[in-house]
Amino acid sequence: MAADAQTMPVYGPTRPFDMIAAGPTPLASRVLAEPAQTPQNKHQAPLALDLVELDLALDLSDIADRGFADAVADAAKVIGGEFLFDLPASGLVEEAQRIAVVCLSRDNGGRFGLVLLSAGGDRVETAEADEATAGLVQFARAFVAVLEKL
Repeated sequence: MAADAQTMPVYGPTRPFDMIAAGPTPLASRVLAEPAQTPQNKHQAPLALDLVELDLALDLSDIADRGFADAVADAAKVIGGEFLFDLPASGLVEEAQRIAVVCLSRDNGGRFGLVLLSAGGDRVETAEADEATAGLVQFARAFVAVLEKL
């Protein structure tokens, strides 16, 4: 550190004093009153985090070498998920040629992510189900239920 530089410790409130005197803000009191995690999601990462992990495990060169389904199945195994099936996008998702469904967790009825292969076959992306693909997730839940009974 330079000899002429001065450091000043930070003490005290992070909000101006007049705001502290007024009490907690409505947002702060609402956030503090709500539990940080509910019992049902206490041990589960957010779905978006699971999808990022899946996205990072996917390798576009694997798709070119071995095919979409095999590459997605391997990526699912890496993150502890299960590749369920893939099918043509058939207009469900614009500019996608194939959709794969991955079971990220079987807890609480299952958590599912989608892997989309672009129309050109040069990009993959993970996504949550939306209105257009909600039927795929319902089918995936039924598919997992059948697998569990076997």
